Amino acid sequence: QDGQRRSLVNEAAHQRFRESTTDGERRCLPKHEDESDVGLCRALESLRRPLCFDKLAGNGFEPQEHPTSVTCTGVGNWSTAMSG
Repeated sequence: QDGQRRSLVNEAAHQRFRESTTDGERRCLPKHEDESDVGLCRALESLRRPLCFDKLAGNGFEPQEHPTSVTCTGVGNWSTAMSG
């Protein structure tokens, strides 16, 4: 969007992203050529949300109180966690 006028919404998203992100977050979210600043802010919100696991498959999983915490006990067993 260099050289182009930004919409009011895109300018607000640009400023919010610039003012609220850490250096680490900026490194994780490089802006692609065709990506709007609104899209970048949405990606930032997703990055900041805790990862929740929708499905657990395998052996050794223990019930968890919070979906962002998964404990797998057992040696030599297969297991996987899916988040969608």
